[in-house]
Amino acid sequence: MTTPGHNDPPEQSPITLRTMGSFFFSGRVLKNDLGDTCHGDHGYAQYFIPQAARQVPLIFWHGIGQSGKSWESTPDGREGFWQIFTRRDWPLYIIDQPRRGRAGRVALEHDESAAHEAHPPLESEATAWNTFRLGLWEPPNAPEFYPGTQFPTDPETIRQFLCQQTPNTGPEPFPDAAHRELMGSAVGELVDKVGPSVLVCHSHSAQYGWVTAMKKPDVKAVITIEGGEFAFPDDEPPPDVPTDDELLASFMAPQLVPAEDFAELTRKPILVILADNIANEPHTNYGVELWRLVRERSHQFVAAVNHRGGDATFLQLPDAGLKGNTHFPMADLNNVAVADIVADFLAGKGLAGRETPHQGPRR
Repeated sequence: MTTPGHNDPPEQSPITLRTMGSFFFSGRVLKNDLGDTCHGDHGYAQYFIPQAARQVPLIFWHGIGQSGKSWESTPDGREGFWQIFTRRDWPLYIIDQPRRGRAGRVALEHDESAAHEAHPPLESEATAWNTFRLGLWEPPNAPEFYPGTQFPTDPETIRQFLCQQTPNTGPEPFPDAAHRELMGSAVGELVDKVGPSVLVCHSHSAQYGWVTAMKKPDVKAVITIEGGEFAFPDDEPPPDVPTDDELLASFMAPQLVPAEDFAELTRKPILVILADNIANEPHTNYGVELWRLVRERSHQFVAAVNHRGGDATFLQLPDAGLKGNTHFPMADLNNVAVADIVADFLAGKGLAGRETPHQGPRR
């Protein structure tokens, strides 16, 4: 029997689209004394609308050091969430957030480059390796994979994955409420153009997704895949999560928002997904310790939403029988099973309907 919400044809069958395209959204324009202009800080979206589209599209938002490529073909050439979900008739919008990838034009009025110097640079591939939980890499030692990893380990796949990393073209402060507002508002403008939709945020974009979801009732659900940071109501901050890493203590501090804004998160279903190989005890490695803190904050966030009458679910993939997943479950070897979890959640919340098929972005 087919699980509700799947109805997916065999992978070898054609993907039939009614339309597809791309556009820039949001941004600002600076003008110098001579009247010359600079358009920057906009986002970029590709959209794919199946012929038999469902009515609520998914907005796929990449994480730190990434672009919309995260959702496309996997580093070893298999189908990613891009293909998996369009085969299941989900309309998709895959974005590059402002100051990243194809939305790399920055509009800066002054030098803000010092704002993010304290954060470990993702130019270090060893830092990325640890933070993305492929395994442990502590140079000069060779990189190691976690036992039983679901990530492909052949050299060409790893080369493809490391080539996928992309820098910010402008500063991305950590943590910074104004920057969260910039990113969240930008995607809020995308939601205005798309209409009722679901945010699917990976990693660092979760903190921006909460801003968008609080601003826009048209965000009908939020799914975070390995989301890193969380909003909390300012009238009920969560308990501290102790760590000896001062940078992480600052980075993972609760992002307090007005209680009336947080209330908007209680009006839509939320699914928080974490994967495997997360430490249970404090660790000296930044990437390892980070995810121990994230898991604790995830539990606190879900509890805060539900305490105020909301509908939030925390799921760690091993509890669903999926073991060995990395920070990129949408690219792991079992990514179809991860997609099934997302599809089942959406169907269970009444968001998989086809009554009024999505037609594409509003003109």
